[in-house]
Amino acid sequence: MELLGVIGNPIAHSLSPIMHTAAFQAVGMKGIYLPLLVEQEQLAQAIYGAQALGFAGLNVTVPYKEKVLPYLTDLTPQAQAVGSVNTIKFSRDRIIGHTTDGEGFTAAAADELGFDFQGKTAFVVGAGGAARAIAAALVEKECRIYLANRTQKRAEQLAAAVDAAGEQISVVPLEPVQLAPIMEQVEVVINTSSVGMTDSIEQTPIDPGLLKPQQLVIDIVYNPEKTRLLKEAEKLGCRIQNGVGMLVWQAVKAWEFWWGITPPADIMYKAVKASLS
Repeated sequence: MELLGVIGNPIAHSLSPIMHTAAFQAVGMKGIYLPLLVEQEQLAQAIYGAQALGFAGLNVTVPYKEKVLPYLTDLTPQAQAVGSVNTIKFSRDRIIGHTTDGEGFTAAAADELGFDFQGKTAFVVGAGGAARAIAAALVEKECRIYLANRTQKRAEQLAAAVDAAGEQISVVPLEPVQLAPIMEQVEVVINTSSVGMTDSIEQTPIDPGLLKPQQLVIDIVYNPEKTRLLKEAEKLGCRIQNGVGMLVWQAVKAWEFWWGITPPADIMYKAVKASLS
């Protein structure tokens, strides 16, 4: 019996248990995947406790993708490069941190939209763990990136971490007046922040009036299925994508990291979409 879980706070909204359970059933593997609400002061105990209980691994979600780093013995090159972890594997006495967010993000766009980020100009909102992984993936794709966050210092730290040469990422303010000329150049708008989730459902991370009809607008929030940002973008004629694809594909990549198995993405999609509906 394989034991897995996802740690975060909040965690009740997570669809990962439903998705991974469907994958277990599809491949004939016996496994349990648990949502684990963890308070910040109990983070170390949660990780070490999962290891002691024989968990194969964990997923990590908001707000712990960077905060788990001190409790890991090893980081994969991808996790080390971005300073963020969304997947943990327990191997003997090792606790190995990895990130599948960036791979999952680009795989979802390719799978759902046939979209390739290579050489595109992107505007990214947010500076958390998912933003770090996504920005790093876009840097690899030779994208020009404009990055904005409510706390500009965090955005600057992210840019310095994933774009050491300082050639691809520019940190910009969130103010509409200063964003307007930048948005004229942007092909892809990406929200990696939590703005638009249930506790801020009527809010948008940027003024929707800045969007252009020719843009692709991606919001990695998946619950609700369409945030207000996506609804406003759709009205303008933009192509849109929510976070379901990234959720599924980062999980596919996590299975490959844990066991070297590629689970059926179509079954995982169906499980997530059925739950959302």
